[in-house]
Order: sequence, then C-alpha cells, then structure tokens
Amino acid sequence: MRLIFAALILSGSILGMNRPIDASDSSEIQDVRVMAVPRTPESNTVILKLAMPKSADSVDGNPVWMQFRIDGYSLGSSSSQFVRADEAAVSDLGQTVHVIIDNRPYFPVKEPAINPFNEEGWYYTTSYRFKIPFALEEGLHTIRIFPARSFGESLKEENTFATGYFYLGDRGSSPRPNFSKPYLTYNEPSDQIRLTTKQPVLLDFLIAHCDLSPDGYRVRLSIDGKVMRDLTSWQPYYIYGLSKGKHKIRLELFDEKTKVPGEFNDVERTIVISS
Repeated sequence: MRLIFAALILSGSILGMNRPIDASDSSEIQDVRVMAVPRTPESNTVILKLAMPKSADSVDGNPVWMQFRIDGYSLGSSSSQFVRADEAAVSDLGQTVHVIIDNRPYFPVKEPAINPFNEEGWYYTTSYRFKIPFALEEGLHTIRIFPARSFGESLKEENTFATGYFYLGDRGSSPRPNFSKPYLTYNEPSDQIRLTTKQPVLLDFLIAHCDLSPDGYRVRLSIDGKVMRDLTSWQPYYIYGLSKGKHKIRLELFDEKTKVPGEFNDVERTIVISS
C-alpha cells in the first residue's frame, strides 16, 4: 500500500497537478505526461509586419487577400539545425507563418514571395500575398500572425507577432477589438502536422500583455475533458502518451484568481494521432 501511495504522489509531482489526485484515475495520469522543454533559440532580428488588410479597413467579397512582410526569416526552410526537428513531428512545408483569423485554427503560409531572393540569396524584407482559404461572413474579423518552425513552434521575440482587424462588407455595430488586454493564442498541436504515437506532441502557445508565474497568470491545460496541469512558464511543452485516435486539447488563461475574460482565452482544438 505504501508503494502505491508513493507512486501516486510521484505522478502528481511530475504533472504539476493543482488538485488532489484521485486513485481512480491514476492510471490515466501515468499514461499521459506533460513535460516542459526549452524554447528553440531564435534571433532577435526577425521582424513581421501585417501590410493588408490594414486595421479598420473595409473589404468587399470573398476571398479576402492578405499581405505581410517578414525580415530575416526564410520560409520553407526545414529547421533541421535545431534539435527539436529530430524529436517532434515536422511539417513538409518547412518554416511558415501561421495565420489565425478570428479564433479559428491557424493556416500556414509560405506562398511565393512578391520580391523573392536576390542573386546573393538574402531573404530580408520579403513580402507575401495570399488569399484567406475559406469564406468569411460579413462583419468584423481579427487577424493574428506569427512565424513558426517546421515543427510548429512559434517565434516569441517582441517583433514576431502581429495583429489587426478588418470589416467584410458593412461595419455594422461591431465593437473595435482590444488587443491591449491579456490574451492567449493557441498554436500547437494542430491538424497541420501529422502526429504519431512514436513522437511527443508539441504543445505551443503565445501570450500577450501578461507574464506567467506560479502565483500570477497561468495557462490551464485540459486533455479530453480532464484538467492536466496549470502551465506557469511561457515555453513549449511535450505531451507524451497520447493514444492513436482523436483527442481534445483545451487551453484557458487564468489570472491569480479566476479565468481571464476574452474570446481568445478559452480555446479547444481536436487533434488526431494517426498511428
């Protein structure tokens, strides 16, 4: 009995649980583990800017065209120079920019550049223009974009995250979005990268206008409806032990007392472990 009790305590400490462990679900806790991993190194010279639509613009009809400029970052590269490319699942697209419209799952962009590499092969100050790959309803829409490695991890330096909003058709009475308050951006895992049981699943997100800490803001992770742990450090995590099939990943932003209001601060995505 003492050995069983000790094992349960150890499982809880590994997962960083913030609630008592029930012996009835100890086997599930042991099967799925969440481990913090270091951020992939990144340069502080990468700059991403949204060019169109400009904030508060009104556009007519679908599809909606977008354009961004990125400096110092090569889209399509494999990210093979980083250890994580050998540990986690990678996309065949290589490095991309992840585009989130409203609170939908991201879609990756690495369209041919408007001003491609020059004869020396430099890729600075490169612009990309593309269509949003789904129809939008009339009204207000928000944009969040950021570069990501081939394994899905987002860049997190100050100038690598851009936001905007626009109106499709009639502006109506939609309030202007407020990007100055604390909010969460879910990134990975997603349906854009093929996931298997042979590799850990990368969990990655961005936060804005707050800092995570054990006694302050935190991100709550739930898997298949079960709270796994509160994440108190802004860095990637590996999820081990997910079985083949569909799983629901939910992230919620909390402050020291309660859930932070806002449409981006409670996000659930369905992923598939294919084999």
